Amino acid sequence: MQAGKRPRIDAASIRGPIPSGPMRPLVALLDGRDCSVEMPILKDVATVAFCDAQSTSEIHEKVLNEAVGALMWHTITLTKEDLEKFKNLRIVVRIGSGVDNVDVKAAGELGIAVCNVPGYGVEEVADSTLCLILNLYRRTYWLANMVKDGKKITGPEQLKEAAYGCARIRGDTLGIVGQGRHDYDYFNYMYS
Repeated sequence: MQAGKRPRIDAASIRGPIPSGPMRPLVALLDGRDCSVEMPILKDVATVAFCDAQSTSEIHEKVLNEAVGALMWHTITLTKEDLEKFKNLRIVVRIGSGVDNVDVKAAGELGIAVCNVPGYGVEEVADSTLCLILNLYRRTYWLANMVKDGKKITGPEQLKEAAYGCARIRGDTLGIVGQGRHDYDYFNYMYS
């Protein structure tokens, strides 16, 4: 075994019997504010620690010593020093696409697997992108606020003001900068 790497463990060693019943692995939700999705899924196979932390200094010592898995969103960053604080960590799952907030190289050196959910929110991102583009062309947000504020178009000058900056989309070219999953899916979404 390479120096610094943690030994692989199997399910039997994680769930070995203890006097009061079978031991369940500890999985930490590091930075989430709500674990209503994770709890029902994991409740029969793991003990879930809800940390709501912005850094590892806010994570309880029991979690740092015992957690074998960590789930994280985007508000916490795990550097090499942070990962070294976890004594039994075997896997970090980034809930979402990308792993920019995890030192993947250091995790590998420590024997910690890092995963993400690459397809997370792809359709929602495409929908939101379309809404933003429509807002730029048709000023929908500005017009909606105008209606919300009770303003009415009562004459040609107000109509001209309301339409100022609006443009037709037909015939324009849409440029997509990037080559990621979201960019590709948005292109397919717009092309169909």
